[in-house]
Amino acid sequence: MLETNTESPKRSFTVEMGLYGLILLLALALRLINLGRWPLVDLEAGMALSAWRFARALPSSLRGFSPLLFNWSALVSFLSGGTDGLVRGLSLLAGSAMVLWPFGLRRYLGRVGALASALLLAFSPSLVFFSRLADGTILLAFCGLGLVWATLGYWETRERSYLIWAAVLKTVALLSSPLVYTLLLVLLALPAALWLHRRVAHEDEPWLLWSNSVKAMVADRAAWLPACVAVGLVLLVGGLGLMINPLGLQQALDLFGRWVGGLEWLRGTWYRLPLLLVAYEALLLVLGLAGLVTERSRRDLTSFLLRAWLGVALLVSIVPGYRPPASVVLVLIPLCLLGGQAVERLWGALGEWKTHPLLWALVGAGCLVAFASLIQLVTYLANPSTPYLLRIAALAVFLLSLYALAWSLRGIAVPLRALVVLALVLLAVGGLRTMARVNYLTARDPLEPLVGSTVSPEVLDLARYAARFSSETKGDPRVLSWQVDESLEVPVSWYLRQFDNVRFERRLPDAPTADGLIFPVAAGQPARYVGLRLAIHSYYPGGSFSLNEWVRWWVGLKSAVSIITNEDAVLWVRAPQQ
Repeated sequence: MLETNTESPKRSFTVEMGLYGLILLLALALRLINLGRWPLVDLEAGMALSAWRFARALPSSLRGFSPLLFNWSALVSFLSGGTDGLVRGLSLLAGSAMVLWPFGLRRYLGRVGALASALLLAFSPSLVFFSRLADGTILLAFCGLGLVWATLGYWETRERSYLIWAAVLKTVALLSSPLVYTLLLVLLALPAALWLHRRVAHEDEPWLLWSNSVKAMVADRAAWLPACVAVGLVLLVGGLGLMINPLGLQQALDLFGRWVGGLEWLRGTWYRLPLLLVAYEALLLVLGLAGLVTERSRRDLTSFLLRAWLGVALLVSIVPGYRPPASVVLVLIPLCLLGGQAVERLWGALGEWKTHPLLWALVGAGCLVAFASLIQLVTYLANPSTPYLLRIAALAVFLLSLYALAWSLRGIAVPLRALVVLALVLLAVGGLRTMARVNYLTARDPLEPLVGSTVSPEVLDLARYAARFSSETKGDPRVLSWQVDESLEVPVSWYLRQFDNVRFERRLPDAPTADGLIFPVAAGQPARYVGLRLAIHSYYPGGSFSLNEWVRWWVGLKSAVSIITNEDAVLWVRAPQQ
């Protein structure tokens, strides 16, 4: 059973609060590591460049961007000149802070379950990935999880502060990402799901709880004014930038156009989201489904909310429609909370066995066998040979024999629990490895399903070379004149923003006048210039992977098939006179 009385009237610092503080610091550290190693992708660079120009009263495009992120980028550009890390700073803060929401859900998840949910949020490969992108996805996830907290809190207490928080979070979400309209579909589907459940299962309690909450909310006129004031302040600060950005509300409306424009009716791959869950979130998926099964008998509104959210989010993300990789975050929110419930139940089921030496000896032996088997598998993939497969089979037989011996000596309770703990430990280790790979090692690899198409890290080299050439030839890293192909304006302009003389051309001029040129390889070689070839964009052109290639990718071996396409450009500088 889940704990139902976890709140204390005293607010003194506790060990539990210290654990949440530690998880917050870990989440922040994971999102900060090597943050500047990867360049801004096109959407980020376009927004950052427009905000940088806007902050300097230069001509800029204000349409098509999240107003909240645009105003943040304009602010940091005005105060500091702007960097890749500062542009992503708001996403980083939101992605770190969302690990604190489970603290307010302890009544529904239990203390252990809430801590487990916070850890899952902190180490989720997908959530860490989107926390390091300034595209609004993680802001939406932060608001979505906060709405769960506010909704459950109001259902139980009828405190109007929860209504105000819900209004603020919904407004922030509307200023953050096109994916907010998928979230709205999920929220609007909840009453329909409750009504359908009432008609089919003949259970009135969930529907009555929800309808009574709505009636109480409508009747609470005293909450309307502070809620409207809070929403107005969010729109004023986040949407309009204190009236400095008068097109902020239009930018918010543009997000709906981006969402509609992203619909993929009857085309695309329906299995994209299940693939992301299996490839990156195996631990969350297993724990979430376990929570869904183990808590299936519960009929309270909280459990119904999580089940309905998960079902609608999966339906919207799989049925032909809007499903970019970012849509996975809407599925991760209920999975994380259901996973916390599963961990709470597992913790209780372990009972006194939690400190039993035999259980942890079996778990340790399983980890050693799994590690040794992985080494043999990697060696086999690099150099296929039957003895490696035989060694894996022998290790499996040894582990099965060990568990069977424990069963015969102490009964099935210990080995069965050890097997469950072992599976979770292996999934957790695999998740940590996946998190490190997709965020630090191959974060701009188009083979990653979360990535697909990206800006090459060589763009950062381009910026460094441009500054160095300017210093060597002009004595100042900002005065070299440039002519750039207009198709490369994003992202190249962001990384040349310190130069005062940059012109964009439709094609390579017959007689270039600038000191430096940046044009696609196909444009040809200008006379009296020397060049350096660099990749600007990299993308996966499509096609299916064989099972062997998927396994090689998962263990970190390079695929035998070259399937990455690069869009190369050449940085030309005027050759020195002889």
